Amino acid sequence: MYKGIKLPISKSIANRILLLQAIHGDPLMRVSSDMPDDVIVLHDALARLREYKKGEPLTLYLKNCGTALRFLEVHLDKCYPDEPITLTGDERLMERKGKPTSQTHSALLMHGVEVDDDSPYVEMTRRVIANYPNVSLEPDWSAAAFWYEYVAIHGGELLLEGLTADSIQGDRVVADIYAKYFGVDTTFTADGAVISTKGQSTMYKGKSVSLDFERTPDLYPPIALTCERLGITLKATGTERLKYKESDRLEAVRLHEVRNDHRMAMSLLCADYPVSIAEQACIAKSYPQFIRQFSAIRIQHITPIKGVNDDNLGKKHALSKLIHAATSEYVWMHDDDVVLPKATDIPCTKDDLIILPLRMESLSKNPSLLEMLQIAEYAAIQELTMRTAKAGRAVMCSGANLIVRREVWLACEEDLHPEIPSGDDMFLLESAKRRGYKIGVIDKPAYTAIVRPQTSWRAFFHQRMRWAGKAPHYTDRDIRLCGALVVLANVLQVLYPKFFWAKFPIEYTLILKREPHTEWYVALLLELVYPFYLLISLLGGIFSRRTW
Repeated sequence: MYKGIKLPISKSIANRILLLQAIHGDPLMRVSSDMPDDVIVLHDALARLREYKKGEPLTLYLKNCGTALRFLEVHLDKCYPDEPITLTGDERLMERKGKPTSQTHSALLMHGVEVDDDSPYVEMTRRVIANYPNVSLEPDWSAAAFWYEYVAIHGGELLLEGLTADSIQGDRVVADIYAKYFGVDTTFTADGAVISTKGQSTMYKGKSVSLDFERTPDLYPPIALTCERLGITLKATGTERLKYKESDRLEAVRLHEVRNDHRMAMSLLCADYPVSIAEQACIAKSYPQFIRQFSAIRIQHITPIKGVNDDNLGKKHALSKLIHAATSEYVWMHDDDVVLPKATDIPCTKDDLIILPLRMESLSKNPSLLEMLQIAEYAAIQELTMRTAKAGRAVMCSGANLIVRREVWLACEEDLHPEIPSGDDMFLLESAKRRGYKIGVIDKPAYTAIVRPQTSWRAFFHQRMRWAGKAPHYTDRDIRLCGALVVLANVLQVLYPKFFWAKFPIEYTLILKREPHTEWYVALLLELVYPFYLLISLLGGIFSRRTW
């Protein structure tokens, strides 16, 4: 299980408590920097009103806090009539001024004016009033919606600390919606709500979901983007009010734009859309800890597929664009033709680059001799890769399954030889070792990605020559020593055939460690032809110009 997520307090409940405290003349609750900005904005405005002297001009700046605007419009009318007090804020807030909402009705209720409104936020207000001053501050269910979105799209399991089934918040229905339509289960424990999916969300692909957002407008961005990412058609009604929120959320979702809207920023991040650091600043409005928590658990599978390399500058440039746009602490890299591993989490680690295992499998139930030879060879390479990495002398890694700290990749980017079509992974390993970064390894079946063998001799040699073409550029002592030993062993086998009988048992043992069902005659044939194939690959790779 991922570590628990501590959600922010419900700013809806907190702001209602603050206004009631102001109305009743009670001390205002304390606020801290880890609370949502909206709570701090309303608190500071009410604190200034407590010190207000009648007749003196006063301007209250409310940023983009709609709740503070609605609450204070009513509060000034009831408690400070005709006083020269001005409410101002960001441009977007001023566009929303004067439009009554459920927040307006909630403020009227708290001032003793009955309203005809049974919306979830007004019902919440009634319950806060009925339990004041014993109402408790709950974790925010609206904030939980983004983690439901994340789990629905990426799978896995999260503990949302402190959430309870009997919440007074209307957005509590997010648990029911995601269980019904997206396969995300919620289990309430003494510690909070455990949300998880075992891959059920893929069952809903191609289907349609009809939802009314009249009573839960804040859930629209995460749900709309969940549907988009899972290939589900969303038929949304009750969306008229969305154009009056922090942004026009219908348009913002359609265009994948933040527009200084905290809910849009979080929804886009959870759906794998890039959000710049500057754009992330608005998230503090409701969830100051989100970026830190998101970065701690976020995994991005970088897949340079068609469309990413639309400028025809190669795979390395495509990777660079993707990683520069990434927001996570770690990046999990895969080639576009691998079968992804079952694991979806990065264990708690201090490693900077993590080498992960690969396994070669044929798509055919009856693989050809060429495929069987490649599978055996790959098994030996993978066993050597893992053994040297575990010994602290890593000599190989593969970008087909590799985890790297984003900052490390950016620091090493200048060493990746953009003029060479292959080797982004090996040059990254070299640079990371030279710069003193910590190299780790996870050698577990759940973290193993599957690659496919080449199906023709032409494709096979093209691939191997491309791999060999980068060898002269290696500078790492361990890598060069390992390469030299491999070449020397195969030269000795050709010059002194009896050496074969010393070499074969060692390499067959390496193969069996990864592929225990490898037939002896396949390994024997590989051992016999390997020196010649190695020579062809080296000469072809060094003297031929190979491209992707």
